[in-house]
Amino acid sequence: MLACHDAAQPTTPARAASGSLLWLGGPTAVLTHGDIRVMTDPMLGPRGPDAFTLPMHPSTGQPNAHFSRYTASPQVSFEGLHAIIVSHTHNDHVDTKAKEALPKNLPVIVPPSGVETMRAAGFTDVRSLDWGQSVTITASGTTLEVHAVAAHHAHDPDLDHKIGRVNGYVLSFSGNGGSYKTYWTGDAVLADEMKTIATTFGTIDLLLPHLGGVGGDGDLGKRTMDSEEAITLTRWVNPLRVIPIHHTTFSHYREPIEALEQRATEAGLTPRYVFPVEGRTISL
Repeated sequence: MLACHDAAQPTTPARAASGSLLWLGGPTAVLTHGDIRVMTDPMLGPRGPDAFTLPMHPSTGQPNAHFSRYTASPQVSFEGLHAIIVSHTHNDHVDTKAKEALPKNLPVIVPPSGVETMRAAGFTDVRSLDWGQSVTITASGTTLEVHAVAAHHAHDPDLDHKIGRVNGYVLSFSGNGGSYKTYWTGDAVLADEMKTIATTFGTIDLLLPHLGGVGGDGDLGKRTMDSEEAITLTRWVNPLRVIPIHHTTFSHYREPIEALEQRATEAGLTPRYVFPVEGRTISL
């Protein structure tokens, strides 16, 4: 059951509990806690030189740019999924394979700008969620509140507006398995709104940031965080654990994940970081 309502008031600190995260590459993860299982930004296509196209290359500005997937998409079962949560519907966050393969009756939570895209793909339960709004998912003895929070796709305000609205999310689980909070940034660069996440929502158990420094080697600047911004965000949010995603898999990711591994060591933050491997489940 899903219900929409305004953003929640500050809550009590979360308690670490059992759960798991399966990284499928790029922005795609399956997050399980208690009785609820959700998937983020589904990119499910095969390895190859033409994984998707974008209207403009984020680094070079080349129009109608094609991008490769370097690694094979791990096999995953859709059984038991309760929702697909989408930060935005660009082709590098919801691909053709996902639109074809995912069950069309699954609830899809998406920013308002992506509603028509998902409906056109055949999904019948598409839920629009804008910044400051939330939706509740319940399954057996577990409740998940999905809170949409601000995410900026570029530092330049005009470019950020042109690219389109992106959601970050705070996922607040409660019930079976205890309480657990995840802050998933979506495609976002570092922004002042991120400073208030912990004061608004309480202790964050897991920070799930998008890395890769997309566009960072081009004239228009970054579209996702690099290692320096990720370290700053970790200090702002002060999570118990950080699992960086949105790196390695696709050819438009510019900064290797080793850069963040080195910066975390230099910053004394290594104990908080878990660097995922595609297709391998991490216990939470």
